[in-house]
Amino acid sequence: MTILGPLAISIASVTMLSWSAQMHVGEQLAKPVADIHATASHQMANRVVGNLVALGDSITFGYNLGNNRAPSQLAFPYLIGSKVHDNVMDLGVPGWTSANLLHALQSDPSMRADVQKANIVTIDIGSNDLLQPALSLLSESAANWHDVSLTAAQSTQLAARLSSGVQDIATNVAAILRDVHTLNAKATVVVYDLYNPIPVSDRSLYMAAEAAIGAANVQIAKDAVEYGDAIADAYDAFAGHSNYILQNDVHPSVAGQAALAKQGEEALSMSAAFQAIASPNGWNSITQWLGQQLANGIS
Repeated sequence: MTILGPLAISIASVTMLSWSAQMHVGEQLAKPVADIHATASHQMANRVVGNLVALGDSITFGYNLGNNRAPSQLAFPYLIGSKVHDNVMDLGVPGWTSANLLHALQSDPSMRADVQKANIVTIDIGSNDLLQPALSLLSESAANWHDVSLTAAQSTQLAARLSSGVQDIATNVAAILRDVHTLNAKATVVVYDLYNPIPVSDRSLYMAAEAAIGAANVQIAKDAVEYGDAIADAYDAFAGHSNYILQNDVHPSVAGQAALAKQGEEALSMSAAFQAIASPNGWNSITQWLGQQLANGIS
């Protein structure tokens, strides 16, 4: 194995997120866009009417918690729906990037109609914007991160692609939120940030990955706050909980999906506060809202 310099180690740490080619994530992340859209069309053709609409990728889908032919009932949207007594329409598609979701949201009449009828919309997207560029440079013979060996040229190329991926997340999430609010100004929107699937025990890899994921989460939070949307904190919820991720995988376990649901429920309960921050009165409104909550709790 080639000895990696600081830049290459940083890049290799993010490629660790993409071991889907050799692990359970499998071919889903590498699917051509046409196949991904075909999968989405199939899911939406068999949808049921619901007022919690979940938009996203394989995390929203509940990948590897079922037969992967349909969204898992153990996925966080269904857990939230059970908690708040909402019907659920899980439109998560394995392999989708933020660009894929934005394209579908702008071009698919069924998805647009579903969003228009929703009371709650959850959005969890962006992981594949970082995973797919990494996958494209990995050796097919690599079975795990110990086998990763990047040349200086590959490191430079991947660094540029990951930087572009973070920018894509910033731009596309903003556009997704704009379109969702244009389609449905009354829906409560919950936006998830990204978690780090690398175990803390791999200290150098974990710390390096933090930078890439952190940069993406800053952009996601910025976009959400500008629209007054509640943020579900997947990043902090997963930190220190290796059991929240399936073994030899990057997807949430049953416990991980439950944690995502809890974060979504907490975000829903705080949605008025997020909306107040984005309002013209800003912090005056949030202070008043918090005062009311305290008064209600005392009484």
